[in-house]
Amino acid sequence: TGLPPTPVELERFATDFARDRVAALAAQADLLLASPRFGEHWARRWMDLVRYAETHGSEGDPEIPNAYQYRDYLIRAFNADVPIDRLIREHIAGDLLANPRISNEGVNESLIGPAHLRMVDHGFQPVDTLDDKIKAVDNQIDVITKAFLALTVSCARCHDHKFDAVSQKDYTALYGIFGGV
Repeated sequence: TGLPPTPVELERFATDFARDRVAALAAQADLLLASPRFGEHWARRWMDLVRYAETHGSEGDPEIPNAYQYRDYLIRAFNADVPIDRLIREHIAGDLLANPRISNEGVNESLIGPAHLRMVDHGFQPVDTLDDKIKAVDNQIDVITKAFLALTVSCARCHDHKFDAVSQKDYTALYGIFGGV
């Protein structure tokens, strides 16, 4: 959960562990996995990968309205044990899934996944709007490929990769996808 156990929790575990080690460990694992803090802890790690922010980080540092909805979506997904392949699909194209994940409250959870793509450096009035768009799309490509492919594809904007099979043509194809949304 990211938090140390309370003295009461520690004492209870120590007592249970002294009686039956295997049962105590299994019970503790179940308890920790059932905690809402579990989702909070692991969502923090995920948010680092996709560069979660509540502001755009440029002049005036404009707020990203409703960014908390993405954060809460991640916490719910981790606490619901959403499979990793499903979570990645939601992050890349959650708005296009034929069978979106709908919450008990009727919220289309899959639709929230791509929200991280909007969390890029963005100013109030860019001097060069085309350059601003190029930087934003490049950032999206960088985040998606680093987080989900473990590759730095963004550098293929200027040159073919020397060791990885990523070309400028591949980068341009990705740019065409992200630049059009």
